Amino acid sequence: MMRARLARASALALALLSLPRPSHAYFEELAIGARQLALGFGSIACVTDPSAYYWNPAALTRLRRLEGTADYAKPYGLSDVNVGAVSLAAPVRGFAVGVGWHHLGLSDSYAEDVATVAVARRIPGLPPRHALSAGAALKYARVGFQPFADPLGGPAIDYGNQARTSADFSLLWETPWRVDVAWVGRDLNEPHYEFIAGSGGQALAARQELGAAIRWNRESTITLGWSQLDAGRTSLSAGIEVTFFEVFAIRSSISNLARIYDSLGSPTELDFNGGIGVFHKGYHVDATATTDHDLGASYRISLRAPLLGGPR
Repeated sequence: MMRARLARASALALALLSLPRPSHAYFEELAIGARQLALGFGSIACVTDPSAYYWNPAALTRLRRLEGTADYAKPYGLSDVNVGAVSLAAPVRGFAVGVGWHHLGLSDSYAEDVATVAVARRIPGLPPRHALSAGAALKYARVGFQPFADPLGGPAIDYGNQARTSADFSLLWETPWRVDVAWVGRDLNEPHYEFIAGSGGQALAARQELGAAIRWNRESTITLGWSQLDAGRTSLSAGIEVTFFEVFAIRSSISNLARIYDSLGSPTELDFNGGIGVFHKGYHVDATATTDHDLGASYRISLRAPLLGGPR
């Protein structure tokens, strides 16, 4: 059992470096928050919790107190892969500040860690009932490989680890017309990783996302999203959230490209996401299932909690 597990891990680690892959191959599973994943890319316009440090730093201005989130996922039923994140955010002297940490690990083989500091502020001078917020996030991202045996019988392989910084910027426009609009630019400085000398390595391509949240009525929100996956391809998504009695919500979305299988499947395949949430006095528990046409389903659960006083 252990030998087979190590063989699979070694093969995956080699694949990460040797197969033709998109320019943003690392951190493809960097996403947090069951609610946001259930609603698709358009959730950048309706995120309201500390996970905004990742989705849309500008949305941190919606927080009115210190809050925290914890997030855990099990991708595609793989027992050797674990994904989790934690975050804190609060208003601070006219600004909103958020910090977060995200981890993806493949047992005894590979790990990705991202520590993020985000800040946001509302821009003054807008007409009544309009609000425009700007945000930025600085990310310290580390990719590391554990030494492993060459599955072809050669000497042990050790690619080590590398760390880089990158930056995201975002805007959030909250309108009086029941529509909020958001823009996010990700990894705008395109950090570069090269584990094999002379290979050229891989850079995290700069990407952009646009999202809209339409408040159909007090209980229903529709999300529309557009995401740039690389220079030549994009993904569209649409989602809906319906709440009941301010204690329960159901969510669903559809998109035409899952981030993780860019080099393995067709961009025209549809992926479905669905989830539920329960909440009471500022505490939220959310769960979601996301599907991939080739790899199957992933499951995620998130907890949001108030940590200090403030309006509920």
